[in-house]
Amino acid sequence: MPEKLGINPWITIWFSPKKTIRQIVDYKKNYKIWLLSFIYGFVSLISLSQTLSLGSALNVIIIFIISLILAPIWGYIVFSFASFFMYFTGRWIKGSATYHDVRAAISWSNVPMIVNFALWVLLFVIFGPMIFKNFPGEYALSNTQIALLFVILLLQLIVSIWILVLFVNCLAEVQRFSVAKAILNIVVAIIIFVALFFVASIVYNGLLKLFGWR
Repeated sequence: MPEKLGINPWITIWFSPKKTIRQIVDYKKNYKIWLLSFIYGFVSLISLSQTLSLGSALNVIIIFIISLILAPIWGYIVFSFASFFMYFTGRWIKGSATYHDVRAAISWSNVPMIVNFALWVLLFVIFGPMIFKNFPGEYALSNTQIALLFVILLLQLIVSIWILVLFVNCLAEVQRFSVAKAILNIVVAIIIFVALFFVASIVYNGLLKLFGWR
């Protein structure tokens, strides 16, 4: 194990994901896991709050406080859960990564979430608390606001695509896969997760009916 990390992964991960993730897992597999969990978790919870229009029921300050408190825990859970599926499905197709290698790949590929963090701040500065209500449906926006919203949403889409590109490359490196095989690893994991979720939903609904709870 190297005594120190010889790169700044916050910068190099953007354009050298394979080299960066290899140095990270060789140095310390859990490197910055809680900070990365916080960044992902906060953006994820804020996005969910906006989707659910929680601002109609909660003060925006409460939404931010709850998101800040739960962010590292939620991010850590998501990273760990996703890593579980990626690791085991990867083993089936002869992947060589450990569970913690896969989790490092997932967490570090989400570094561009920092941009989404900044974009959410910008959204709040421009639109205020209304972004957490029925937005933009109930609001008459000016042409300038519409243009700004379009640009921000476009940037969020670009960030999401870049995160996926980084993840495919990071997973390929830790699993010693080709890019195509890394994509297969991801697809198989998603299929299995969806199948298990579907089965769990059927069982849950069945139990509700069986015990007369529904």
